[in-house]
Amino acid sequence: MPSHDGADEQVDWDAMRRTWGVDFPSDYVAFMSTYGAGGIDDVLSILVPEASAQPSEGPGFGSMAGETANMRHMWESDGGPEGIDAGPASVLAWGVSCGADMLGWLTVDPDPDKWPVVVWERHGWPHWKVYDCGMTEFLRRLFAKGFEECPLSDASLWGEPSPHFLHWREEQRRWESGIDPYTGDPDPYFGMEFS
Repeated sequence: MPSHDGADEQVDWDAMRRTWGVDFPSDYVAFMSTYGAGGIDDVLSILVPEASAQPSEGPGFGSMAGETANMRHMWESDGGPEGIDAGPASVLAWGVSCGADMLGWLTVDPDPDKWPVVVWERHGWPHWKVYDCGMTEFLRRLFAKGFEECPLSDASLWGEPSPHFLHWREEQRRWESGIDPYTGDPDPYFGMEFS
C-alpha cells in the first residue's frame, strides 16, 4: 500500500501510555509514523491515536476513545469472544469499517507486540472474532485473502491488490475543495446548503 498520501501523525507516545495505561504495538507505532490515521479506499478507517480516553467532541464516532467505548459497550451487552477469559477493558480500538465493524486489540498480554486483533463484525456470526496477528499483518492478510473468509462485513478490501491509503487531513482538504477524496471526481453537492 503506497504511503504517498500518508503523513507522520506526530504521536506523543508517552502521553498515549499515560492515558491508556499500556504501551502500543511496534507495528502500529511504525504505521502511524509512515501513514498516520486515515482511510483505506473509503472502506476502513484507521483511527487517530488519542492521548485522551474521552472523545474530543461529539459522540466519539471515528475516534480511538469513542470506538474503544463502543467496543467495550458491545462486550458488556453481548459478551466477548468465545473462549476469552477477559473483560471489556481488555479491548482497545484502532479501526472501524464502513460496515460498522470495529477493529482493535485484545490487550491481555503484557507485551503489546503479542496482542491479537479482535474484530466485532456487525453482520457476522458470531460477532466477535480473534485473529492471531498484529494490525499490519491483519491488513496484509485482508488484502491478500489470507484468512479462510473475509473478516469484515464489507468485502471491498478482501483480496484488494492495490489498496489506497489517504491521510485524514488530505481527505478533509479534498472534501473542502469540492473533490471526492477517493475518486477525484467533483462533489456534485459541494457548496450547496441544505435545510
